[in-house]
Amino acid sequence: MYYRPRGKYAINRKRLRLSQSWKTLGRDDRNELVNLLKVLGITIAVIAALYFVGIKGLTYIGGFWNLFTGETGPTIGDEMAPPPPTFNPVSPYTKNSTVAITGFAEPAAEITLYINGIEKSKATTEAGGTFSFSGVVLPTEGKNVITATATDRASNISQKSAELIVTLDKKPPTLTITKPKDGQAFSGTDTQIHVEGKTEAGTTVKVNEIQATVLADGIFKSTLVAKEGDNKITVVATDKAGNEKKVELSITYSP
Repeated sequence: MYYRPRGKYAINRKRLRLSQSWKTLGRDDRNELVNLLKVLGITIAVIAALYFVGIKGLTYIGGFWNLFTGETGPTIGDEMAPPPPTFNPVSPYTKNSTVAITGFAEPAAEITLYINGIEKSKATTEAGGTFSFSGVVLPTEGKNVITATATDRASNISQKSAELIVTLDKKPPTLTITKPKDGQAFSGTDTQIHVEGKTEAGTTVKVNEIQATVLADGIFKSTLVAKEGDNKITVVATDKAGNEKKVELSITYSP
């Protein structure tokens, strides 16, 4: 009578047979079998992913992976527009006709730069998502509105970025000295000389290199101590764009 092993004895016997079969295979056959099992595992994983998240979901996952790694891969089925570019801060006022623009967007995206609604230049983001435009010409003396869009590898175009406003101002500020008068003579025990005048709002004023107090309407005041004899007074007004206006005058003082 033949006895058929059961339970754990049957399982151990099957394992023994598989082990003996594996040992009988040559090295090439073993490698081929391992590769076949790898392909089978990957195929099962892809089918499972398609079942749970779908093709579009896999595309989004790939997009997030590229965002963090900077790698450029296939974009089949990508219908999601990239986020709009973000500009780094720049001075809102300048006296220079050109400006450098930098910022951040999706890696490997094409950045289109607009000034006052007109396309001016294109650049491609680096692996880390940074982009830069050097020597950007400001076409208008006054307010210039700068925006940008990002186009990804699947030709999806982002919404326009937030506005970056740069005011080009090449004119020096107005500057008027109301007191003292040029050539005015002072005498007595009071050696203080009060310097007053008016300039444009938002302008800084220095009197003999000392910061003056400038009110909201542009009126400024400063006080100097006169020495006996001739005293030179130099007033310099500097606007937000860096333009300067200088006025010089002289007074005399005797005790």
